[in-house]
Amino acid sequence: MSFVSWAFAGLYLVALGLRWSIGRDPRWRITTLLVLSWIFYAWHIPALLILIVFSTLTDYVAARLLAGLPQSMAHRRRLVLGTSLVVNLGLLGWFKYAGFLARAISDASGIGVPVPEVVLPIGISFYTFQSMSYTIDVYRQQVRAETSFLRVACYIAFFPQLVAGPIVRASEFLYQFSRRRRFHARVFAEGAYLIVRGLFLKLVVADNLGVVVDTYWDQAAAEPGGILAFSLLVFFACQLFCDFAGYVDIARGVALQLGFRLPINFNAPYIAMTFSSFWRRWHITLSQWMRDYLYVPLGGSRRGRVRGLINVLIVMLISGLWHGANWTFVAWGGVLGLGLVAERLLRIDGRPTAVLWGWFAVVQVTWILSMSLFRSSDIGQGTDLIEHALTGVFDPSVRPDTAGLLVFGWWLTLPVWVLHVRAALAERRIVALPGTFERCAIAGGMAAMIIMLYTTSQQFIYFQF
Repeated sequence: MSFVSWAFAGLYLVALGLRWSIGRDPRWRITTLLVLSWIFYAWHIPALLILIVFSTLTDYVAARLLAGLPQSMAHRRRLVLGTSLVVNLGLLGWFKYAGFLARAISDASGIGVPVPEVVLPIGISFYTFQSMSYTIDVYRQQVRAETSFLRVACYIAFFPQLVAGPIVRASEFLYQFSRRRRFHARVFAEGAYLIVRGLFLKLVVADNLGVVVDTYWDQAAAEPGGILAFSLLVFFACQLFCDFAGYVDIARGVALQLGFRLPINFNAPYIAMTFSSFWRRWHITLSQWMRDYLYVPLGGSRRGRVRGLINVLIVMLISGLWHGANWTFVAWGGVLGLGLVAERLLRIDGRPTAVLWGWFAVVQVTWILSMSLFRSSDIGQGTDLIEHALTGVFDPSVRPDTAGLLVFGWWLTLPVWVLHVRAALAERRIVALPGTFERCAIAGGMAAMIIMLYTTSQQFIYFQF
């Protein structure tokens, strides 16, 4: 079920009404919220609900078993955790990577390996990582095992962030079930502002930029020269940001109005001065997940500088593969991983401000060029687009049939730059954070633009991950 649909509007209004009318018994509130979350997930393909219920049951049982095993029984504890991880990663691997693996074996060996036709469950990468983090945290004794299956199931299936994040830790969410629910007009208004901003970023900016990108992407990859290729990479970078950040804004806004707080997942990534800073601003919850559950267990930087750099590269390659079952995503993660490695070798964080500004250009240009790998169907098309984008800087000619849409596309990117400049000024305390009046004015303008430019909404890009 998409956020931009009448079905979701109806489900949300039911959830909002039940929040205030169901009574004081938290079990009824959790039960109704869980039922609505499962309806949300099963809306298009009901059979896929079995997967999330099975993952939830697996990690609930694993956590309860871990809670009953003392630290002295380390072997059994590792066995329980390993079983949970195998089940979760096995489901994720089959549904997301079975076809990719079969094609890779066929290409490498020349033997025709049958490619299974598997429907990718929406959001499986997100809820699998969230479910795994719960079991791992119980194993590490960082959170207590929850005795209520309903709470664990609602935590994993909470519908605002179920299919595209943010990836929420149990320590950030489970305690919120026990909080007293009181209506606060200011919190409700903050939620409304986030919802309007998310709809604006999605419907007005991302969807319309998507039309431009989809129309000319193949042409830009096939025809050298001109500014078209570079413009499309900038457009797609803005589209991706607005699409994903827009979803998270809506998710956080809906959660706030239902009485729950979700973590921030984006913090003006396009003002990041370094690659490290970029990943602390872009898809923050995934970056933190990769750090805590992959980079640190690999040894982090504790085993020497070289091993630390290798671990960074491994994490980024896996992060790329997490985004999609294609070599283009692996290459995308590798390029950005090499950026992090170079940054550590050069010790950029300790350099003078002038050097940082130069590195800022490197970071942002690398990100923009890497969009060719993220969006293209194969590495060949991606590298062609990068080549054409670089030559386009020296050949700024524009074909007459593309000039109008390029102007329209650059105009659509303005909200992205305004949001980032506003954030940069606020971080440097040049301006204050937006107050109530400014938020109302911004929300009013965004709502007006949504009404004027509303078209049939496209699917959220990150639903496919």
